[in-house]
Amino acid sequence: MGKLDDICDRYLSKKDEQRKVIEAVERCLKKGYDYEKLRERVQEVVVDSHKAIKVISAVCDHYPQLRKRTRGGDRDDERDRKRDRVEDKKDRERDRDRDRERSRRDNKGNGNGNSRREREKEIENQQIPDEKKTINLTEDQLRAKELLYKAQQEIEEKRRKMAVAAGTLQPQAVLDPSITGANVAAGQKTQSLGREEATMFMSISMDKKIRIEQLKAKLARQPVAAKLNTLVTNTGPAGVMAPLPDSFQQVEKKVQQQITKESKEPEKLIEYLDPRISAKTADRRRRGFNFHEKGEFEKLANKQRAMAKLERLQNEVSSAAQSTGISSAVKLAMVTPSGTARMETGVPDIEWWDMLVLDKVNYDEIPAEDDAERFSQTISELVEHPISMRAPTEPLSTQYLKVYLTTKEKKKIRRQNRKEVLKEKTEKIRLGLEKAPEPKVKISNLMRVLGNEAIQDPTKMEAHVRKQMAERLKKHETLNAERKLTEDQKRAKKAKKLSEDTSTAVNVAVYRAKSLFHPSKKFKVETNAKQLQMSGAIMIHKAQNVIVVEGGPKQQKFYKNLMLNRIKWSDEIIGQKKDADKDAPGERNLCELIWEGQVKRRNFRDFTIHTATLEKQAREFFEKHGVAQYWDLCYSTTVLLEGQDILPTA
Repeated sequence: MGKLDDICDRYLSKKDEQRKVIEAVERCLKKGYDYEKLRERVQEVVVDSHKAIKVISAVCDHYPQLRKRTRGGDRDDERDRKRDRVEDKKDRERDRDRDRERSRRDNKGNGNGNSRREREKEIENQQIPDEKKTINLTEDQLRAKELLYKAQQEIEEKRRKMAVAAGTLQPQAVLDPSITGANVAAGQKTQSLGREEATMFMSISMDKKIRIEQLKAKLARQPVAAKLNTLVTNTGPAGVMAPLPDSFQQVEKKVQQQITKESKEPEKLIEYLDPRISAKTADRRRRGFNFHEKGEFEKLANKQRAMAKLERLQNEVSSAAQSTGISSAVKLAMVTPSGTARMETGVPDIEWWDMLVLDKVNYDEIPAEDDAERFSQTISELVEHPISMRAPTEPLSTQYLKVYLTTKEKKKIRRQNRKEVLKEKTEKIRLGLEKAPEPKVKISNLMRVLGNEAIQDPTKMEAHVRKQMAERLKKHETLNAERKLTEDQKRAKKAKKLSEDTSTAVNVAVYRAKSLFHPSKKFKVETNAKQLQMSGAIMIHKAQNVIVVEGGPKQQKFYKNLMLNRIKWSDEIIGQKKDADKDAPGERNLCELIWEGQVKRRNFRDFTIHTATLEKQAREFFEKHGVAQYWDLCYSTTVLLEGQDILPTA
């Protein structure tokens, strides 16, 4: 870049401009930019336009690739390219003529008079028509032609050896088979394969080789020896092939082992698959007809008729047993737990609690008192103090009793509060923060408060006083309306008052009523339970009606008073919807408390009514909620008291 430095020193005086111009020109040379790019880059760097033009022209003179291209210049370039092509063509012709001269000289020096190149051309010209003919040849024709060509080669080889032995052919000519073949077998046409024929023959041979390899691999995978041994028997007639030797069987076993190893290798990937998941095909199976056998529905109908007949007979037997008094004992036996029936009678040889201490089977093997090792393994000096646990009904947080004020204390507190408010208001009026209230004028103190004004115009003053009274009343009613609770607030307040915390324990009560046929009593039982936010159920059955309620202690207290005192059950005769007189004949209704206690959690979500026609249905309902014992308890007492008049009638 020495020339570029000289150009910059000649036209530019600032070092910074020189450096930037050199960088711009070098970049244009590396990127292969044209004249326009060079001019833009240099004019950006050089401030003086005249100096920039001089620098650009000097650079273009030194570097022709950056010169500005014109139409005339393009024509000159095209003319130069044509001239170069013509000269190249002439050079190639000269080389070709030179090669021809050299080949002629070689032919003159050779005694045969034909060059090797000309002989090769003749052979190719002879083979070209043959190749065109063999395009559509079959495999047998190709094989026959190949055999004929090999035979001709062998014949020529023998002739060549005979000519050498006779002295008609020099030994050096043996190395060139094309020359010797042409001299010895002159006038004979060779039957060698052409290019396309040779390609076809090689492809057929390779296909056969591949098929043979595949067949060998297939035979190696099959247990050939086993199949042959099964086909060949020693007991057969003469001429039957004997079984294969053991050595061959051993080889066959080795092949089978190798095949099994190869087949087990891909199973490594299958071990991560779940065999229970079966891949279903996308094909939809065709559904066929499912025909029923003859008489199938007739058998089903006969079975249903037999069941209906059996149920009818059972009802007749139960009605007969009820009339004779046998049903009570049967029902009581059904309710009695089955464990008592299997209870062993008699005194056991040793009680289970003594068995743990004595470690004996009976009391006869008790060791003596003076024995040092009497209870050494079962009793020790250590005393176990169990950890005290929190009771399930004990609340998590400490509960404090509420403090209730007396009436006298409430009045005193109210009086003090009002006094403080009045004192604060007086101070504000004294300081001028509030206006002084108008005098409270009433009709009774009109003359005393207004005085002369009332005497001058009593009608006007009376109207003024009445207006003040109306305003005070309106203000009072407005404040009361603002403090009044809305319907939602009233409902929430009532629900909060009735709700109780049942997270630690739930109080349960089980009632039994003879009949809930009376609509008024049934409505009271259901509605009060829902209003008290209690959960439970009413099971209506012809033998008894069971009411189960769950809630807090206050709720149970209110509901117990309702069921046992407020509702007059004895005023109703069972089967009538109206209350009857005291002297009216008939069985009186009754409601009694069967059991009450505490459980850990609720078993019912809300309060519902259910009806059951059979005892089994009623018990299944309670068993579904995990409280089948409620029904068993009520039903057992009902069976025991059946036939007795609990309430004596006058």
